[in-house]
Amino acid sequence: MKTLAVVLGVLVVLGGGTVALVNHLGGWNTLIGKSWAITYEVTTEPATGTPMQIEYLENPDRNRKESPHVITKAVAIPFTSEVIINAGEKAEVTATPNADQVLTCRILLDGVKVLASATSTPGQKVSCETVTGT
Repeated sequence: MKTLAVVLGVLVVLGGGTVALVNHLGGWNTLIGKSWAITYEVTTEPATGTPMQIEYLENPDRNRKESPHVITKAVAIPFTSEVIINAGEKAEVTATPNADQVLTCRILLDGVKVLASATSTPGQKVSCETVTGT
């Protein structure tokens, strides 16, 4: 009976200590990460299919709480990319046209819900951004 009481006492102390430590470090979401499935889209008028400079944010690991990384590349338009953005972080996509094209960008949650959208004036850069919920 004494052994059972000692074992239960140790388990209570370990469990309470674990909860206290996790709370001290910011909670489970901070430790293991919470993320959003984001889709970036960029289209142009007139449609050209020629490469343009695109810059966007993404988190490389959905399970680690860290700031998004900037990805820069030249890609053909229309452009679509599915990325992960951690909760509470900024999602952003920017495109620079090669000529007098009109660019449109959108940021979608789960490929459906529009979180942000914008259309540029001819020949100007377009940018969409939003902050994901926590």
